[in-house]
Amino acid sequence: MKTKYFEYIVIYLSVFLVCVFVGIIGRLVLLEKGADEYTAGAFFWISTGFGILMFAILSLFLNELAARVLNRFLKVKKNESPENHIPSEDLEKIEEERQDTLIKPELSENKNSARYIEQIREQQQNVIKNQKQARIDIVIRYTQEKFAIYAADDDLKQLCRNIIIYAEEINFENIKQVKVKDLSNLDLYHFGWNIWNCFKVGKQDSIAQFLKLTFAESLKDVEENSIKTHLKDDDQKGIIKIMEDFTYF
Repeated sequence: MKTKYFEYIVIYLSVFLVCVFVGIIGRLVLLEKGADEYTAGAFFWISTGFGILMFAILSLFLNELAARVLNRFLKVKKNESPENHIPSEDLEKIEEERQDTLIKPELSENKNSARYIEQIREQQQNVIKNQKQARIDIVIRYTQEKFAIYAADDDLKQLCRNIIIYAEEINFENIKQVKVKDLSNLDLYHFGWNIWNCFKVGKQDSIAQFLKLTFAESLKDVEENSIKTHLKDDDQKGIIKIMEDFTYF
């Protein structure tokens, strides 16, 4: 594509230089004949512009004409194709041979169809795995940002491990308690809803259980069912607010 543009530049630049050259020659001739500078300069610009304009018009006209001639030539060639001169019986034989060549590869491919399907299955599983890992990475970054000043380093690391357990649907017995400060229950509810909304793992009962186990001290007086029913209360209040979309996080 760049080569094509370069060719256009060379062509139009060459035309421009030729037009300028002709204009200069014309100007010098007029000056020798006794014309004034203004008239010679006007002739220079008019002749240069006229030359460029004529080239552009001729280029458009000739390109269209060449395209029409080429299309008509191709149609004629198509009509004169050797297949049009082959008897119908021979055409039937050729068609049968083509069908045979198509069927044979299909038979050989059927032998490997199981392997092919298995490869497709592995590819799809890898896609799903990569998508889940991408969501986990996003949520970990989000968690680190939101809890950086509200949890100690060890607690923040444990919170991230708990999130991985939740996302990978590992047994919740592996979840360990995390201590936070200066965050209300509403903040923790909103955080839980955001996590659930990103992963869509199970029903909201599981995220309520996750919050109850992770923030056991902060939510010690709250039942799991109550946590579930208040996950999205006052969505724009508190330090941690409801996030509908993590796309641009």
